[in-house]
Amino acid sequence: MTAAAVNNKNIAWLGDFPSHWHVLRIKNLFQEVDNRSETGSEELLSVSHYTGVTLKRESLESDDEYLTNAESLVGYKMVEPGDLVVNITLAWNGSMGISPHNGITSPAYCVYRIKGDNNPEYFGYLFTTALFKAEFRRHSTGIIDSRLRLYSDKFFSIFSIVPPKDEQDAIVQYIKAQEEKVNRFIVKKLRFIELLKEQKNIIAFTQIHSRGLSKGYPQRRIKSFSQILRGKFTHRPRNDERLYDGEFPFIQTGEVS
Repeated sequence: MTAAAVNNKNIAWLGDFPSHWHVLRIKNLFQEVDNRSETGSEELLSVSHYTGVTLKRESLESDDEYLTNAESLVGYKMVEPGDLVVNITLAWNGSMGISPHNGITSPAYCVYRIKGDNNPEYFGYLFTTALFKAEFRRHSTGIIDSRLRLYSDKFFSIFSIVPPKDEQDAIVQYIKAQEEKVNRFIVKKLRFIELLKEQKNIIAFTQIHSRGLSKGYPQRRIKSFSQILRGKFTHRPRNDERLYDGEFPFIQTGEVS
């Protein structure tokens, strides 16, 4: 269906796009699949607006953390590579993605499979743009953000712009190439920041140590002149991102005792 065949008010939010591109409702591009795990032994997947669909185990910070608090993963939804996995409570925030993995995901999520000769990755990028997130929010049901739900019927009713398959592929290749450049830049910047931190620490240590020795100050362990109080936490403090990169350094008792 071309743009001319669609009521303009229904697609005005899409803005300008090439005249040879088509406009289709998402129901004509994806179908919902609801295959359930019979064993729960498949790879558990995670969905995030930051990273898309990833292996849950890769997000664990230590061996002490658990993949899930669920007693069983039997009945979780099966996911295949190329499937679109949507967290319906956070679709308005872009919490969705095209899975590169076989696995299972929460039964509360929706799993959609591409129809026809289309590139699912193109739509994965498209659906996480600010333009589509705003439209997903508009079609979500609920009073406040934490209660919003984008159900399948509402999702399917939304229009999407559909380039020819070869252009979909070209768009995906271009975006991936740019992502690689950005990622390489980030790695270099992070390494540079680490080097600056090391330099700062060396300067600080050198100044403090040299001045202390020159004045004959004694060296003592912190535990010899302070009392270490161990607090109680409902979680592991070292995994709490709020404790890092703040005004005051966060250290564990084992590092000073």
